[in-house]
Amino acid sequence: MKRAIPVFLAILVSVSFSAPSIWGVPGLHRVNSAIPLGFNEMAFKLGVSYWTAANEYTNFIYHSHYLPQTLLFPEMIQTEQTGQGVLSLAYGVWDYVDLAAVATYSGTSLERGFYEERSTGHWEEIQGFESMNFILHGGYNPIPTVEDIIWLGGDFRLGFAPADTIFLRNIDGPDGMWHTGQIISTVRKPFTTTGNSNYSMNFIITGDFGRWLPMAPAKIHLNFGYAKYKQNYHFTDFRVAPDTVGWTFSDSTQIALEITDGVFNFGFGIEVPTPYADIFLEYSNQKLLDRDNTSVSYFTPGIRFKNSSGTFIDVTFDLSTSKFDPQYYDLGHGLYQTEEVVTEAERAERAPLPIGGVFDWGVGLGIGFSSDMAGEREQSNLATLSGIITDSLTGEAVFSTITFPGVPVANVTSDEVSGFYTHLIPAGEIPVTVVAPGYRDASAVVALGRNQSISLDFALVPNLGTITGSVRDGEGRPIANATIIIGSTNPITVTTSTVGVYSAQVETGTWPVAVQIEGYISDNQTTTIIANETVSLSFTLRSALRAGEVMSFDNIYFASGSANLKPESYPILDSVAILLRDNPTARMQIAGHTDSDGGENSNQTLSENRAQSVHQYLVSKGIAGNRLTTIGYGEANPVVPNNSAPNKARNRRIEFTVLSI
Repeated sequence: MKRAIPVFLAILVSVSFSAPSIWGVPGLHRVNSAIPLGFNEMAFKLGVSYWTAANEYTNFIYHSHYLPQTLLFPEMIQTEQTGQGVLSLAYGVWDYVDLAAVATYSGTSLERGFYEERSTGHWEEIQGFESMNFILHGGYNPIPTVEDIIWLGGDFRLGFAPADTIFLRNIDGPDGMWHTGQIISTVRKPFTTTGNSNYSMNFIITGDFGRWLPMAPAKIHLNFGYAKYKQNYHFTDFRVAPDTVGWTFSDSTQIALEITDGVFNFGFGIEVPTPYADIFLEYSNQKLLDRDNTSVSYFTPGIRFKNSSGTFIDVTFDLSTSKFDPQYYDLGHGLYQTEEVVTEAERAERAPLPIGGVFDWGVGLGIGFSSDMAGEREQSNLATLSGIITDSLTGEAVFSTITFPGVPVANVTSDEVSGFYTHLIPAGEIPVTVVAPGYRDASAVVALGRNQSISLDFALVPNLGTITGSVRDGEGRPIANATIIIGSTNPITVTTSTVGVYSAQVETGTWPVAVQIEGYISDNQTTTIIANETVSLSFTLRSALRAGEVMSFDNIYFASGSANLKPESYPILDSVAILLRDNPTARMQIAGHTDSDGGENSNQTLSENRAQSVHQYLVSKGIAGNRLTTIGYGEANPVVPNNSAPNKARNRRIEFTVLSI
């Protein structure tokens, strides 16, 4: 049962292919995919959409054209309905590049309120060819470690509309806002075209996580980019006022506007495949950069029914998430009634949106065909391969990549916890190679029939090499029980034998190697391990000082009765200097001692001077003077009685006491 669930999920992932978005290229509804169709693949789609919205007006004044009366409507609602038909065709000109063409036809119907004199209210309608768009789309998975999982792509779109834009105009009599022949620009879709021209550039990221995590068969798409739209308006605006018999018109002005709008496009979508349908949810937002607080955004859940013949049916539902104020987008007509001059900038700010205002809600239906969902990719031509990948030494699960060399089948990875993998592959003889960091590649050839399932486990052999060496002190003596640490994240630790030798097996690669033992200064080196080879790496450790430690030397010689060092003392003092350099934070006291020959006062002075001579010598060897202090004890602290020449020689000595480390 544990294997049945991943197998079923793998089937879901493997049969999830791309049908076109409203732009004709692979995607969901408005959100495109970075995964291209593929060379010589094609897709087409016929879609229809319907949107509706209620434009609300308060305290609307209506001056009757038929009766000498003025009416005040506390609330009036205009109902707008728009339909759109889209025909798209796409073709894969290369494995990574598609071309698409999209033709759009649209129509708008507006009921401009319900009032007493007419039982049906005012109706206006417009329909016509909206635009033609050409799209260059592409995608590639450039990261080898996540091949067929992360795709990066983009698209470039050029749009063209008829030279003479067709506007929705008032032809049903005056209503107090719009008069006969005027453009009704306060609706969401006041014309059939999106302007004379437009272009957009978008960057796309797609993650096909079903190929990475068999328990999460989902694709995620992220789109963002920039679009530019141009609109042209040529019309006559005029001031109007009611009188006792109708309306008085005055001060007409000819308006010629060319309006450009920059738009930031953003879209995010997630789809979950099942054997017969893909369920998806997307969010799209088009932010007009040249308008204040203006955007058009929708949440769009949808479902795509599909079958192995390559045909599909899309059903979508749009729910608006942004606001629209119909009284604002009147091309400055309202301002012109109260202001002497209305500038082109003010009219442009109040121009209808080139992408159409957001509707309250809408539904869409699309039907089409995509060749990459049909033919050789039918599930009936596939077989199921599954198994477990483990370490041959420990039996633990190994996270690995299962590849199929020479066969156009996407890679799959094993589960990090269980080592389990499963994948749908073409029936026939298929080569399989398992690759994992730190392990030797493992290969096999499987022969599967249609709809057959087979289990193929792999026990990977670690790519191991041997590192060996010795640890000795400065005198060349072996150091036993020293700790050798190989690696940093999950280190391997061994200790030296009684003769100072260590050995360990390590995965191939470049590793830091450190050695530690109490009483010695730690050391580290870096070495490269090669599979099936032995690398030698030895260490020589220097002694570490300890606070309170006393080192006494009776073989540091001075001239008789003098503080002048004899040359035969230099090697001993040089070794002390080396010890201090190896322990760079240590501080020492230098103490001078004499025998009992001579006067007590002279011996005290001699011991102080001899300690100072040693201090000067060590400073001359590069030891900082503030790390050293001196003291003289004269004949006060003999180590043996001063009753013989050998004993007196032992009492004439220099002692080094470690004050701190």
